[in-house]
Amino acid sequence: MTFVSALPSCMDRFRNRITWDEIDRDFIQSHLHLCHGEDLGRKGTDKRCGDLTTESCRISGHGEARIVAREKMIVCGTRLIPMIASEFGATSVRACKEKEDGQELEPGDCVAILEGLQAEILMMERTVLNFMQRLSGVATCAHRFKRTLEPHGVGLLDTRKTTPGMRMLEKYASACGGSYNHRMGLYDRILIKDNHLAASSVDSPSKLERFVKDIRRNQPQVLLQVEVDEVDQIRPALEGGADAILLDNFSPEAIVKATEINLNQAVLEASGGINEQNLSLYAQAKPHFVSSGAPVHASRWLDLGLDWR
Repeated sequence: MTFVSALPSCMDRFRNRITWDEIDRDFIQSHLHLCHGEDLGRKGTDKRCGDLTTESCRISGHGEARIVAREKMIVCGTRLIPMIASEFGATSVRACKEKEDGQELEPGDCVAILEGLQAEILMMERTVLNFMQRLSGVATCAHRFKRTLEPHGVGLLDTRKTTPGMRMLEKYASACGGSYNHRMGLYDRILIKDNHLAASSVDSPSKLERFVKDIRRNQPQVLLQVEVDEVDQIRPALEGGADAILLDNFSPEAIVKATEINLNQAVLEASGGINEQNLSLYAQAKPHFVSSGAPVHASRWLDLGLDWR
């Protein structure tokens, strides 16, 4: 009788979701500093700085505005509002959140109320909405993927296919939608891909097993994942000591075969060519996880607006 373990021993190491408190504040602040320069210009240059339109309209006085959802969504980006106000020098603006990141919204729901000088609210409006529309789009798309996979006991993983400079925020958004976070960068996990094998002249199952064993011996504590594109690479990867195997461009039928070989020894992650249209077919094949960059690169900006009260 063949023994099948309940779950791979490292399964919990794949079930990570980044929280807001784990994101480096200096990273966010430096990004917001760039946004400030985009909209208001840079002091000390020969170009004008500031909000020329609001200044020309001579807008003054205090006001109150609501950030409102125009469509159904999983909201994300509310935690950025006070940081944007600080970076833009909108010292009078106070944000009262009505909803938290990760909550589901209906059209007309109020996300937050901004109170302060009207000129300062207008100055930061576009940057606030840009972030929230983008991140809410990622969170909402990830939520749809998760909802399809969940009944089959399959988890969703994100990828490193992110907008340059936006990785932490986009991974946070995907986590708000229900995705688990794959590696954050090249520094926190070993993932041996086909190009690593090609560059190392690993072109046979026996060479693959030895190659993985050597890495396992030198890095015993680091999570080790191996990408395979053929079923006959699975056993050598397992014998080499891989914690996880990435099934690259496997059909659902090939994934079923992979699960029969693996017997829950390693975490199986299916990736490549998976989209919302075929997602349920891959879910039925029951890998442990499906990874997709689609919630980031194929999601759309969602409609949020700022309404004055």
